[in-house]
Amino acid sequence: MPVALELLRIAAREIVRALAVPLHLVAFLLRRARWREVADLALAAPSPASSEDREAIARVVPRVTGTPRVFLSCGEASGEELALRLLDGLDALRAGQPTSEPAAPAPRIFAFGGARLRARGVDLRFPLAEHAVMGLAGVLRSIPVLIRALACYLRLLQNERPDLVVLIDYPGLHLVMAEAARRRGIPVVHWVAPQYWAWGPWRMRRYRHAVDATLTILPFEPAFFAATGLASRYVGHPLLDAPAAARHPGVDGDRPILLLLPGSRRKEIALHLDAMVDVARTLRRHDPGLRVLVAHRDPERVASIEARLAALPDAGFVEVVAADPSGVLPRARACLVKSGTGSLQACLAQVPSVVVYVVQGPLARLVRRHLLTVPFFASANLCMARAIVPEFAIERPNDWDRAGRALASLWDDGPARTQCLRDLADLRARLGEPGASRRAALWIHALSRGEGSSA
Repeated sequence: MPVALELLRIAAREIVRALAVPLHLVAFLLRRARWREVADLALAAPSPASSEDREAIARVVPRVTGTPRVFLSCGEASGEELALRLLDGLDALRAGQPTSEPAAPAPRIFAFGGARLRARGVDLRFPLAEHAVMGLAGVLRSIPVLIRALACYLRLLQNERPDLVVLIDYPGLHLVMAEAARRRGIPVVHWVAPQYWAWGPWRMRRYRHAVDATLTILPFEPAFFAATGLASRYVGHPLLDAPAAARHPGVDGDRPILLLLPGSRRKEIALHLDAMVDVARTLRRHDPGLRVLVAHRDPERVASIEARLAALPDAGFVEVVAADPSGVLPRARACLVKSGTGSLQACLAQVPSVVVYVVQGPLARLVRRHLLTVPFFASANLCMARAIVPEFAIERPNDWDRAGRALASLWDDGPARTQCLRDLADLRARLGEPGASRRAALWIHALSRGEGSSA
């Protein structure tokens, strides 16, 4: 089929799906109790062992002779970081192959990604990670770029036909790409599963038919996907693989530190930082000796944070540290953090934390109140199936007051702080051992070694 015609068909299908969303919402509301039951059972399921199941690999990956061709795609910087770790894992697996075995051909990898993949020597076909998209408005603005990326991908499938498609996170475009590969009989593995367990679980039917297997990063996800009929494996969370950052010299000293993490994106910072500073100001009245730090590794974001703080009244007590938060967290006594990867990072660093998320606009409020299928939004609480850290969906100003009181209870030595520290240690154990990238690499390495089978 000509690429232009396939693009038109894809566009028509996506428009029809968008128009059908209200019907899906009505159907979901009628079955909401059932979906919540499925989610509750998944959260309560025993933590699975991080999987290196080669038999499962063999059921997904067909036998390949010669040099296997692997297409790899990541659509944003975090996905590109995972792609680089995956390549490191592949190299390590090939280097560790016994010399008594025949040398396995290195897979030929071509990719959508960014400058870091190109610098590593990967055959980069489209700079998708340099056009990261967030939110509906971002998608609409980026439609021309997404069409070019999809056209490039369809030509690649037609002319070079990879033996395996590996998609990392970025479920919007990647779901369309997965469907195009499956229509051609090409196996698809998705690493970092979409959070359909949180809301919109009707999307699972489409996802189940689009991918052969998904590699999950949260321990409760395999139970959810099993309930919907999709093969999945928990490989561990990439945060456990992250190299320990050197402690930032600016955090030395004896004064206790409150760390503010308002988010990584500009909009998140604008929504959360000002109120976080107000909460910190209140805590300083309780403990005048504390230091308040904001950490961010992106120089551009650091500059915008500094400018925003300069415009706030009486915010001179807040220090901005141009560093990855992992270099500051070991010295923090507590953390006030926007929900997301940063909140799990703080919890894995064993820092008592209060997790917040500003619910902005009527649509977001509708989703939170009526469409969520899980009882929590903080990853740490989801993983433990109970509230081990306080979380607050911020809809009204007094919600920040409640978050401040929770933070004060974790700041002082006492039962709340002691219990939180105990629960955070249990969280680390629940997520298992490091090695997520190596386990994910096993799936691709199996293809390189020709170990797949049609069984």
